[in-house]
Amino acid sequence: MNEKNCPGELCKECGFRSSIFSGLNDEQLVALSQNRTFVCVTKGDYIVKQGSPIEGVAFLRKGLAKITRTNIHREQIIRIVSPREFVGLLSVFSSPTFQYNIIAIEDCEYCMVSKQQIMDLLSKNQAFAKILLEKISQISDAAITIRLDIALRQLRGRVAFILCFFANEIYQSQKFTLPISRRELADLIDMRVENVVRILSELRRDNILRIEGNAFEIIDPERLKWIKEHG
Repeated sequence: MNEKNCPGELCKECGFRSSIFSGLNDEQLVALSQNRTFVCVTKGDYIVKQGSPIEGVAFLRKGLAKITRTNIHREQIIRIVSPREFVGLLSVFSSPTFQYNIIAIEDCEYCMVSKQQIMDLLSKNQAFAKILLEKISQISDAAITIRLDIALRQLRGRVAFILCFFANEIYQSQKFTLPISRRELADLIDMRVENVVRILSELRRDNILRIEGNAFEIIDPERLKWIKEHG
């Protein structure tokens, strides 16, 4: 983990301005710039550890992260977090400690805003409070929707769903490098790893996918979409 000066210098020049802090005035944004912490981490590093005290909320500027929950049996992947998202919002008002891990699956840059600063803004700015509540609701709704979309599909449909998710929602490209292992992919869509490997092989055999290691290319996106919706 490496803390350093933010290259954007001011939060109003960054994604903060177009996200939950869009309701802040210039004075409040300057104060935010002066008090947040800019951090760089490498793949595999923890941004947040389950059980650690909630001291702030992270805004992911660059890279991808996974949210996981660990129990005595295993680590369960809950969702993938992409750039320009806030992570930690779902716990900040409900618990003194984080109920999940946030782990970089690519090299990441993020800004950490203290919990106290967020509380101060809530007490002084009604527009900020409204936007923050809307953002928390959106994150919660998206997480529930994705889990239901996966659970309601058969095995081929689940694999197609997650591949379309990475292509369309994360990378906006039919060619991408999968940032997680086959086992993590299986965990994310609640499948056995053997079934995931088998279905990927079938999709490659049917000329829907091209796969070289973790490099994926969707060469027939319409057929993959059909499988996602009907498979």
